[in-house]
Amino acid sequence: MKALAANKQMPETMKPKKSFPMTVTALGDGNYEVQLSFFFKNKCQEKTIEIQRTKDPKKFKTSQNMIVTMEEMSVKDHLIFYVEHQMFGMTVRIAKLMARSPEENPQALQEFKKFMKSKRLPVEYMVVPQQSKKCVS
Repeated sequence: MKALAANKQMPETMKPKKSFPMTVTALGDGNYEVQLSFFFKNKCQEKTIEIQRTKDPKKFKTSQNMIVTMEEMSVKDHLIFYVEHQMFGMTVRIAKLMARSPEENPQALQEFKKFMKSKRLPVEYMVVPQQSKKCVS
């Protein structure tokens, strides 16, 4: 994950300071399995999420009823995960700029900002975490 933005300002404690590699695996039935690591409450956490395809080839649904839209970008090896879900009775919308490699790409970041604007996600809510190779507690 190269960058993240939401429609609501995240508390400092929830903003990702570091981003760790994640694996997206295509399953034979058109669904995907996402394996990710993140730091929460001073511990490295690992999670596996299956996202199931819907009738719309760009949209997927998780077991937590999150809708994930995968948006292709003009920048090679980059895409946007756009997530919508309900939390505490509110709609939360999150955009994540994803890339195959940890190197910075200013063109991808500019395109991500345009996407954010189209979804009315405030640029000041964007977080660009430091890229890290491994999550260690």
